[in-house]
Amino acid sequence: MMGSAPADLVFARGKLRLYRLRPRDAEEYELGTATHRIESPRYRTPVLVVPPLMVRPYIYDLRPEHSMLRTLRDAGLDVFVVDFGVPDRGDRDVRLDDYVLDFMPSFVDAALQASGASGIAMVGYCMGGLFSLLHVGTFDDSRVRALVTIGSPVNFKKMGVVTIAATLGAPAVDRALDVLGNVPGSLSSVAFKLINGPRTFTRYVDLLRNLHDEDYVRGFLVINHWVNDMIPYPREAFRQMFREIVYENRLLENRLSFGGRTCDFRRIRCPLFAVAGKTDMIATPASTRGIVDLLSSTDKTFREVPGGHVAVVAGSEAPEHVWKPIADWLLDRLVARTMPPAACCQRMKQ
Repeated sequence: MMGSAPADLVFARGKLRLYRLRPRDAEEYELGTATHRIESPRYRTPVLVVPPLMVRPYIYDLRPEHSMLRTLRDAGLDVFVVDFGVPDRGDRDVRLDDYVLDFMPSFVDAALQASGASGIAMVGYCMGGLFSLLHVGTFDDSRVRALVTIGSPVNFKKMGVVTIAATLGAPAVDRALDVLGNVPGSLSSVAFKLINGPRTFTRYVDLLRNLHDEDYVRGFLVINHWVNDMIPYPREAFRQMFREIVYENRLLENRLSFGGRTCDFRRIRCPLFAVAGKTDMIATPASTRGIVDLLSSTDKTFREVPGGHVAVVAGSEAPEHVWKPIADWLLDRLVARTMPPAACCQRMKQ
């Protein structure tokens, strides 16, 4: 079942939600009228996992046996996952400024408060990774001790077919958004399939060839559901993203600003682990590789792995090439490696 990893809600405001994964072997018991939970130790520094816009956070937790969140949790990391919620008509005027200046700082603060730690690590796929970079680049937040990006482009002039489409479509974007309002999730799904080209159709041939493989079929079904289950993109956030980041490519020149705050990636000095899919047609390796040159970090790793834009985070090879390496990399670099007491009891809702 997608998004089924046991987790506790630790922050809620409007549509925003932040969940903290429970340790794998957490046990609950009743004492009087209260329920208590005994938890296994976790590394102290929390890991904040950020989804992209248009995508529900279950992309990180597709199946119990195939889950990035559970992989990080089982490595002993204290995992928090962000949920921006599903935008509706009332969110048409939400801008990237709201995500960078309000939503992301709120999630960081909430995770630190819930964990009791002084520092945090951030992990994000596609726009989720970009949000993490924008947060540190805008606030120069020294509490962020490590950054992991998965398929997150920074040079939007090297995105192949996406760059071409953006150039051709630029004159019509504003008019289209004025008519559409929020960009429908169904439209994003269609665009995603078109960008992937022949692979959109050949994957069904692969399915027929692997009908005997139950695990392959289950993996195909959840990925297919995810691709067809994209959610709306707030109109003004999309307009700003398209104009300033994609079309004008402002990230490369540190010309982005949010509410009067300049975003400068040279402020980012924490360790970075950037992952790119070798066959990614959206966040091409060429568009993601430039992140190494933009940051001031001295500890920077860029790795190309098998897979396209979906497979890099959720494909059959992701556990070996992406999830486990991320867990190992984080454990090697987190500042606070001290474990909490061997067992702790948390009072739960009576």
